[in-house]
Amino acid sequence: MEKKNANIPASGYHTLDIKNETKKAVLACYGVVGIVKREDTLRSDKILKKGIVEDAIYVKKYPNRTFSVDVYLALSQEVKVTEALAEAQKTIMYLLNKTFNKCCASVNVYGEKIILSH
Repeated sequence: MEKKNANIPASGYHTLDIKNETKKAVLACYGVVGIVKREDTLRSDKILKKGIVEDAIYVKKYPNRTFSVDVYLALSQEVKVTEALAEAQKTIMYLLNKTFNKCCASVNVYGEKIILSH
């Protein structure tokens, strides 16, 4: 049986919980290789390991008890970038609204890197 979080406002949700749910959703999407930090991609060519993404997913909480999420992704070269980003955005938005009682105001997904397959 699924547990509902009906009476918890967005300010009651922990940022780490939101990041973990976002991570689960995005890494299951087709064409996504990993999550990258915005600052690191400007300086070097690092990809974060799948277990260390806390600083790579940005959560903004708003006074009206909603939140938004920004995610920077590394994509495979074998997918259409626009379709992979649109699918990731839809998947993240669906899962966050389902988990956090429709408190997710927006999801911004950015294709930061394209990874060549060997």
